[in-house]
Amino acid sequence: MHLIKEPDAMPNRDPNNWQALLNVVLSLWPQIYAAGLAMLIALVRAIHAGGRPMKSLLEAVLCGFLTLALMPLLSYLGMPQDMAVAVGAAIAFLGVEWVRDRIDALYEKIIGRWLK
Repeated sequence: MHLIKEPDAMPNRDPNNWQALLNVVLSLWPQIYAAGLAMLIALVRAIHAGGRPMKSLLEAVLCGFLTLALMPLLSYLGMPQDMAVAVGAAIAFLGVEWVRDRIDALYEKIIGRWLK
């Protein structure tokens, strides 16, 4: 009687890949947590305000990206990475339009007067 050896389903799989993936996620956890929470808060706020679903989703994505963009600034100012959660929550609660209006006003006050 001859036994036929079936090929492995995934011959190149390595259980260490899961550990490597977990290490990457853990090293990026402050960014993932801050951006994810900002996105969730913005989404709930926009839906609660009666916004359209697509606009609410885009607002949430923008809040998450703004939070990620501000994380290096917090490091530059010597603040802990965990402060990004609070900053992201504040951005999400106020909304990107509010943040944009304040940044535009600051730009006009600091730089705009020199360009006129």
